[in-house]
Amino acid sequence: MIADKFVDLYARNSGVRDKLVAERDVVLTYALRALEDSGVTKHLAFKGGTCLRKTVFGSTGRFSEDLDFTLDTDGATDDALIELVAVFNQEHYGITFTFDEYYKTDDDTSFGGDVLYRHAWNQTGHFRLQVSLRERPTLTTTPRPLKPQAYFNYLEFPLFDVRSLDVTEMIAEKVRAAFQRAKVRDLYDLHRFASTPFDGELLRRLAVLKLWQVRDPFDPDALFARINASDYDWQDLQRLMRANDRLEAREILRTVEARFGSLRDLSELERSLIGDARSGRNDRLADRLRAEIRALAGQGV
Repeated sequence: MIADKFVDLYARNSGVRDKLVAERDVVLTYALRALEDSGVTKHLAFKGGTCLRKTVFGSTGRFSEDLDFTLDTDGATDDALIELVAVFNQEHYGITFTFDEYYKTDDDTSFGGDVLYRHAWNQTGHFRLQVSLRERPTLTTTPRPLKPQAYFNYLEFPLFDVRSLDVTEMIAEKVRAAFQRAKVRDLYDLHRFASTPFDGELLRRLAVLKLWQVRDPFDPDALFARINASDYDWQDLQRLMRANDRLEAREILRTVEARFGSLRDLSELERSLIGDARSGRNDRLADRLRAEIRALAGQGV
């Protein structure tokens, strides 16, 4: 693990109030390196807030405190999970990880828990690990390089790529999250994506499919109503950003609704799949939409 003084410098230059937020960000890079060294990443697709900071937005994005993946393997699910647990029950580059207490939901949709860690100058660290088992990625996963950070010069290992969800599929996951819960981090991530180019037609199809896969009928009007009516914990978001970054709630809400307005333009096929979402029985409809998605993304059937 790199020296305390370098993480302190990273924290000050990043403008975060809590040094441990920056320290955890550094440790998550080590955790990703450990997964890469073990080879278990060939079974996983990186996603979530940490993925966005490390592979999409870099230092312009918010900090995150978790590792989130989607399982992406044709092999036995438990084999991949056993490998993952083994990685986080040993030492890597001066950091000792412990992952003794973990869960797997009764319906086999999710796996995870708190990974504890300790190193020379922090004996009580932890981060949350979660792996979604309920679906496989719709679009082809791609290796994404880590966005440069100042502390990279002091790492004990070379930089590496992380196998990640397609960026548009990452946005669709954020749309699904915003539809199902009221977390300010999801809203902010959509706001950050609002300033980036993406295919609205592709995104909408993915959002409909992803909500169908969890038996939840997508309703774009309900999405925007929920976004605008939710009581967000803005302080929780502020601690993951530069101290001098200002959060303008009204502007964030306005930008998200304007940029993602194409979510309302549902096709007949999409409406039919939404109507089936509660039962989730019409796999043929889902396969048709999945084929449309892959064709639109240039990935064939």
